Amino acid sequence: MANDLKSTCAKAHQILEPLSPEERIKWAVETYADDVVLLSSMQKTAVVLMHMFHTLGLRNEILFLDTGYHFTETLQLRDAYMRQYGMNIVTLYPELTIEEQETQYGKKLFSCSDGQPECCRLRKEAPLLRHLATKKCPVTVNGLRRAEGGKRADILALSPDPRSAGFSLSPIYDWTSDDIQAYIAKHQLIVHPLYSKCYASIGCYPCTTPIRPGEEARAGRWRHLRPAEAEEAPLYCGVNFTDGSGI
Repeated sequence: MANDLKSTCAKAHQILEPLSPEERIKWAVETYADDVVLLSSMQKTAVVLMHMFHTLGLRNEILFLDTGYHFTETLQLRDAYMRQYGMNIVTLYPELTIEEQETQYGKKLFSCSDGQPECCRLRKEAPLLRHLATKKCPVTVNGLRRAEGGKRADILALSPDPRSAGFSLSPIYDWTSDDIQAYIAKHQLIVHPLYSKCYASIGCYPCTTPIRPGEEARAGRWRHLRPAEAEEAPLYCGVNFTDGSGI
């Protein structure tokens, strides 16, 4: 099964590589119909992809994972896009409230290195996978890019996601940060206000801080779990399979 998925993705990549991001999304919807969903974090890449869904006239679901720990500005941005573009944004929630989770585990999971992966799984990955299980062959559209480096440096336009027996589509996998900025400027898109306050990668508020001059974009994520004078800290929440063992 795994080899079949990889073969399908390799063939699809050959088709998708010369296309524009909009054409890649259109190909996915023509191939997989309503099983195509967009996972939106409300960051810059997400608003670019949401706008592409809008300009293509798609009513496919745009999934937003409400962890209970989002910045108020993140929730306000979600609502602004729903109002301005009438987007089909579906908000997914964890099974446990924050209070129930802390009672069950006896601590704030995000506050320690052994609890953080479980917190991300419970509040991001699990709600997503429950929803994808309602699809026949789910294709999750994301904003991952090779230019981000790390485990994302070698992603293909289409990657297998064995968790859902489906795929991940990265329509802007070959875009640079300048490409993102140019698209936002051209279409005058609203972006997250925390970008103007030195936040470069925005997730849950307990695990997100501004970056300092010279730091990488993701240096502000899970900074509280980075030992003093060390570089080691979580970089990804695991909601995207390719950030884990997928590559």
